[in-house]
Amino acid sequence: MLWIVIVTPKCNLKCKYCGGSIPGMADEPTYKIEELADFISKDKGAVVAFYGGEPTLRADIMKDMMDNIPAKKFVLQTNGFFIRRLGDYIHKIDTVLLSIDGREEITDFYRGKGCYKAVMKALSYLRENGYDGEIIARMAVSYKTDIYEDVLHLLKFFPYVHWQLDVVWSNLWGLKEFKEWSERSYKPGLKKLVKKWAENLENPAGIVPFLGIMTRLLHGNKRKTNLPCGAGQDAFAVTPEGKILACPIAYDFKWNILGNFEHYGRIEIKEPCKSCPYYEICGGRCLFAYMERLWGEEGFNAICDVTKFLIDELRKYKDEAMKWAGKYNYPPYNNTTEIIP
Repeated sequence: MLWIVIVTPKCNLKCKYCGGSIPGMADEPTYKIEELADFISKDKGAVVAFYGGEPTLRADIMKDMMDNIPAKKFVLQTNGFFIRRLGDYIHKIDTVLLSIDGREEITDFYRGKGCYKAVMKALSYLRENGYDGEIIARMAVSYKTDIYEDVLHLLKFFPYVHWQLDVVWSNLWGLKEFKEWSERSYKPGLKKLVKKWAENLENPAGIVPFLGIMTRLLHGNKRKTNLPCGAGQDAFAVTPEGKILACPIAYDFKWNILGNFEHYGRIEIKEPCKSCPYYEICGGRCLFAYMERLWGEEGFNAICDVTKFLIDELRKYKDEAMKWAGKYNYPPYNNTTEIIP
């Protein structure tokens, strides 16, 4: 299973779509690291992902956890500013996701001046120090984004690019603006990007949503859960207080609190998703979007619409990709990429 450990809710940035640090949480773990290690040791296939806030603000805690937690894999989601604090411990991490939203002007618009350069420095640091794990550019996509231009830009530097849509819980726009943008920019950009990606299906570029969706189209869903991120099913978040959450972004929601180190429950996606013909591929997309219809039913359907559009565009190339079906197995483990944007 995937255990997303919130090392600290503090963040050194205040991105436009996020707002910065998570309010209400303890600044650092109030449990003993040994308690967490004992809890996770019961899962022999544990993947531990360090999350925040910005987890590398407390690199000391991360190092302690890596020394003591018997995880099969470690993952880090970071803005890159303080990655040097990890030193040689970076080689204990199997996947690093660096938060960068595309071209420099787009990234700095959303995240603040200098953020693009900070991530590029972090990327250089990893390569100069012989890091041989998986490196993923993790984008947040909102109204300034040109999905075609921004993804192709990042692929010049990163082996993998993933994105999440800034929808439902957004500081930047509402449903009306999202629907206009999706028709004017996002769908045409996706269509163009899929077409370009499909020019080399034998050696596909590392566009994570395309790889993940094509993997499900070719091989079906081999996991016990349909929800791609696994939230509340085979992926859980651990707060600094030792609470077990289904989803790390929904700290204050009662439905999201599943228990603690002594006992925790599970949660699942139900209707209307389970009856949808896209469910085997989409899996319900996002637990939070399913549980909290902040944009109402119209908004829920609008997000489903762009998801179905992407799946349909990729489905056009399924037969061709089948020639190289063995090359499609992404993600090889739950590395926190949700697959469906």
